[in-house]
Amino acid sequence: MDVKGIYDVHVHTAPDVSKRKFTDPELAARLEEKGMAGFLVKNHFTETAARAALLQAQFPKLKIIGGIVLNRTVGGFNPYAVENCAKLGGRVVWLPTLEARSYQKKKHPGMSDQEAAAYLTALDDNGQLVPGISEILDIVKAYDMVLATGHVSAEEGLAVLKAAHDKDIQKLVATHVDGAADYYTTEQLKQAAALGAMTEHCYFNIQAGHITPAEMAERIRAVGAEQVVLSTDVGQPASPYPDEALSKLGDLLLAEGITPEELHIMLVDNPARYYTRAL
Repeated sequence: MDVKGIYDVHVHTAPDVSKRKFTDPELAARLEEKGMAGFLVKNHFTETAARAALLQAQFPKLKIIGGIVLNRTVGGFNPYAVENCAKLGGRVVWLPTLEARSYQKKKHPGMSDQEAAAYLTALDDNGQLVPGISEILDIVKAYDMVLATGHVSAEEGLAVLKAAHDKDIQKLVATHVDGAADYYTTEQLKQAAALGAMTEHCYFNIQAGHITPAEMAERIRAVGAEQVVLSTDVGQPASPYPDEALSKLGDLLLAEGITPEELHIMLVDNPARYYTRAL
């Protein structure tokens, strides 16, 4: 599949606390040469809006986007960090990822309740949203940001998406819904779509063996391409480059009956509408 004009809205670059395959400028130069439209820089522990702004000045042909993940290094559900990121031009707010309590418990089944309590959850013991989330949603709406579910469980993600929908927030994403630790059933995908959320499918989950191309295509058809964004979630040292991953993902989905028109919607139209704005 030709990658010209498409976006990758989920890439991990260096600098990072984890080793990455490429730096911000190395990736930008490569994707500009390949003719891609843009990409989103994600980091689990620091905001990336400032980095995106610096890259944007160097690579004006691309749309380069940043945001913030609500892990402990930014104070968890911290409205002040979100507002600061928004003022820097950040476009996306993710709920906790690697420090989500549900993610950690899935990764470490023997984890004690005391150990788990050190990590973050969107819902308290009564199933209510924890303090800070409502205020964060107000900031997301005020700055026309994207609210994404990160690595919290599908139950938590749907609860936050519903709260965001009730506040009339227009840009919602259920993040990498095929992940092993934060998997959305087909029924949960439909619930997310009914709340107006995009469902994000990533090449990484195929690479990691979490899902087959046939299963991903079936799950895309369950909600329709209009409610889906495709991305890579790559950047790991052994991973392909985003352009290689998206080209392969496109070919795999085409082989499963997804049409070129549907790929265009999921790789061009929806990312441009959701993630970008005039720069």
